Amino acid sequence: MHVTVELSEAHILIVDDQPANNRLMRMILERAGFKNITTTHDSRESVRLYLEGAFDLVLLDYNMPHMNGIEVMESIRAARGEVHYLPVLMITAVTDREVRHAALNAGALDFLNKPLDHMEVIPRVCNLLTVHLLKKGFEDQVRVRTLQLREANEQLELANNKLQRAKLEVLQCLGRASEFRDNETGNHVLRMSRYAGVICRVLCQDESFCECVESAAAMHDVGKIGIPDSILLKSGRLTDEEFDQIRKHPAIGAEILGGVHEEPLLTAHTIALTHHERWDGKGYPKGLKGEEIPLVGRICAVVDVFDALVSQRPYKKAWSVEEAVTLLQRDKGSHFDPGVVDAFVSHLEEILKIREELKD
Repeated sequence: MHVTVELSEAHILIVDDQPANNRLMRMILERAGFKNITTTHDSRESVRLYLEGAFDLVLLDYNMPHMNGIEVMESIRAARGEVHYLPVLMITAVTDREVRHAALNAGALDFLNKPLDHMEVIPRVCNLLTVHLLKKGFEDQVRVRTLQLREANEQLELANNKLQRAKLEVLQCLGRASEFRDNETGNHVLRMSRYAGVICRVLCQDESFCECVESAAAMHDVGKIGIPDSILLKSGRLTDEEFDQIRKHPAIGAEILGGVHEEPLLTAHTIALTHHERWDGKGYPKGLKGEEIPLVGRICAVVDVFDALVSQRPYKKAWSVEEAVTLLQRDKGSHFDPGVVDAFVSHLEEILKIREELKD
């Protein structure tokens, strides 16, 4: 029997403590057309050879000094892992069923009996090599496909990251647009968003949620887009009717952001609607009280008021930080959530660093 070209390139290791047996097996294989054959008569050396090489089949004698065939397989398996596939054809003169069962349990795939039957050697070798090479080809295909899927996932993640950055930029632009209409500066949006992120991290351990809040907070006053300039830009005191118009901006903002089904726009919708609610229930637009107000709304209520107080505007002078903090402390439990105020005050140093970094 002559082997195919593909099988003839297989790498075969012969392990037998009798040099004459090694020579005989090599001769049988070479006459059939096998080209890549390695032999050793030292069972201990066989473990090293197998671990260092890339053999497609091992012809392994059972009865050898130092280590028998089963011990060789156990040593290889211990080094490579319990689930490692061993392409082993055991050669033995032993007919004991227990020995054969032990060899099978150790990983042997088939047996050749001594004395060797030349007509039996090549078919058994070819059968095992065919199965092994099919398995190897399948594993190669799986590796290639896995690599392709990983690369596709990386490209998808890159695209998602770009989309997320684009959404965040749109949020910030819209937030700045609403503030500029109210004689505010774009840095108010950035500061207030960063402040919200700081407080959220104090009160919540979910980093992805805190990042979402920090992004969404920029949209807190987007509803001001729907308020007439004659009211937003008025330098004097607002009439009751004009103030009623101003009080509509949370609902307008919620309507602008309504119908969305993904973050950070969902959180932006909640912030726009609830950042003027009060802890005591006297806020607007819904008069929510205490923990009825979502945490993001309670956080933004505190940071928005603080930044507005300490910022100079054409219609007002800037308060000192001490004055603004005093007001927050005075109104916690009425206007503001006490826990949010405490978190803000306890991290005031970090807040002030952001204020300096993003000053007008």
